[in-house]
Amino acid sequence: MKKDYYAILGVGRDADLETIKRAYRRLALQYHPDRNPGNREAEERFKEISEAYEVLSDPEKRRQYDLFGHVGGSAPTSESIFAQTVEEIFQSFFGGGRSSRRPSAVQGKDVKVTLELTLEEIASGVQKEIEYLRDEACSACRGTGSAERIPPQGCPTCGGTGQVAYRVGSGFFQQILYQTCPDCQGRGFRIIAPCAACGGMGLERKRHRQTIQIPPGATGGMTLAMREAGHLGPWGGPRGDLLIEIHEKPHPFFVREGESLIYETWVSYADLVLGTTLSIPTLSGEKVPLRLNPGTLSGEVFRLTGKGLPRYNSRKRGDLLVQVHVWVPSKVSPEEKRLLEELGRHKSFIPAGRRPEKGFWERLRQLFRNKAES
Repeated sequence: MKKDYYAILGVGRDADLETIKRAYRRLALQYHPDRNPGNREAEERFKEISEAYEVLSDPEKRRQYDLFGHVGGSAPTSESIFAQTVEEIFQSFFGGGRSSRRPSAVQGKDVKVTLELTLEEIASGVQKEIEYLRDEACSACRGTGSAERIPPQGCPTCGGTGQVAYRVGSGFFQQILYQTCPDCQGRGFRIIAPCAACGGMGLERKRHRQTIQIPPGATGGMTLAMREAGHLGPWGGPRGDLLIEIHEKPHPFFVREGESLIYETWVSYADLVLGTTLSIPTLSGEKVPLRLNPGTLSGEVFRLTGKGLPRYNSRKRGDLLVQVHVWVPSKVSPEEKRLLEELGRHKSFIPAGRRPEKGFWERLRQLFRNKAES
């Protein structure tokens, strides 16, 4: 009687090879005699499954079966088919195949550097030239790792996989085990006559100068990546990246708070009482006028919109927050003391018991809340 191999494996007649393999692996593991000891029915079912797979996995045998309903010649045993499939499964994990393929390129390592920037450089963006050590192609062997300048050759023992397979046991108890290739130590290729200068790695450390562009708005602790500017990979592999960690230099006048800048200035008591106009510096070098109205309180915080730092990768800018303090001299002359005592007796300069002024940070929080709501 003609057996329906497609029905045995539970696949359609138009199933591709990968579908047939998946179906066989699932059923073979389910009905394998090792998992069903003493079960005669499972053993017969396993043999049918193996027979069906042996035919449908071979394009020529499958064509004969589809035309004539049978295949001439003797079929291999179910044990050998199962062992072959297990080997295919293992090879799929370890790269498979025995071709002496050319070794794949090894990626070079990244180089990490630190770069200190001033607030002025952060505000405008800056181009810098830095110097660092990185791996380049060995000049003695031209990066091949070989004294004879012969590029790495695929290992014939493992076919370039870095693994070798061997069988343990027989029949249903066969196992395919893998170990590191003893000829190439798992690299998948061999270096002919290793270069004495680089030890066969094809690399030497050299000093390199690199121009980098830092965009406006960088922040301290930020790491920027410059692609393929790092170490060269062994035997001509692609370069790693250059990783630039930004460090921010302290500024003598400004304190940074995100994209905002904080600036403190001191004025005389008379300026707070009568009012005045201050000239406030900015990171761009320009001076911005700031009008103090008469009666301004010491500690008052003013916002100069858009005079802070740019936001990274954005057109928006932060603000410049200016806090005004009254200047209190540490020493005064007798005449100054007399004038101050006389001034203090006037009604306008006697404290009226107002509520305490808000602290600096509370004023800043209020400014940020107002900006968020606007």
